[in-house]
This record gives sequence, structure tokens and C-alpha cells, in this order.
Amino acid sequence: PSTVIMGLVYGYIPYMILPLYAFLDRIDSNLLEAGRDLGAGPARTFFRVTLPLSRPGILAALVIVSLPMMGDYYTNNLLSGSPRTTMLGNLIDDAYGSTGQGPRAAVYVLILMVLLIIPMLYYLRSTARSLLTR
Repeated sequence: PSTVIMGLVYGYIPYMILPLYAFLDRIDSNLLEAGRDLGAGPARTFFRVTLPLSRPGILAALVIVSLPMMGDYYTNNLLSGSPRTTMLGNLIDDAYGSTGQGPRAAVYVLILMVLLIIPMLYYLRSTARSLLTR
């Protein structure tokens, strides 16, 4: 299992870093300077200024990474192939491809859709709220 986790992290870390960098780059440096001028240290400035302002970027990065990772089955097959590390994409592939159990594969696809729609709706709701408050 650790090999698959390392493979997923290695494969999807660029998709996590790019949105985070874009959001962190847009934070006004005057806000960070104001936090330091008010006596906050680097850690307090990060937790009180940077982290709240980068929350939409963190959420966007998590959605961007979680959507393809949930259905990923190549990483498990290539790195492990063990039945102990079966992911949802592997279950769908096994149910539909090898055993021909279409209804079971359809249930797995519905589970995957629900798991992916929930964070997407949360992201859309939070970005709409942040756009309305501007």
C-alpha cells in the first residue's frame, strides 16, 4: 500500500502545487507586512493572514487532485497489483471488464460520482460566497 500512496503523491503533487502557487502569488504583500508591523511573528502571520486568504486555493487544489485520483487504477496496477490495495477505479474495472457484472459496476460508478460531487459542490459554494462578498 505504501508504494501506491507514494506513486499517487508523486503523480498528483504538481496538480496540487500549481493552484496553490497561483493563489499564494495573488496575496497582497502589504497584508503580510501589516501583520508583521502589528507584531505578529512568521507563524502567526501565516495562520492569521496567509492561510485564510489561501483557503479557496487549497480547496481548489484538493478538488483538482481528488477528482482524477478517485478513478485512478493505473497506479495501483502498475506499482502494486495486489488485491489488498484495490481502489475504486480497480473495482469498477474488475466488475465490468473481467466478471461482466454491469449492475455492480454501475453501483461503484454511482458511489464514485457521489464522492466526487460533494467536494465539487462545496468548492462551488465557497467560491460563489467569496465572489459575493467582494
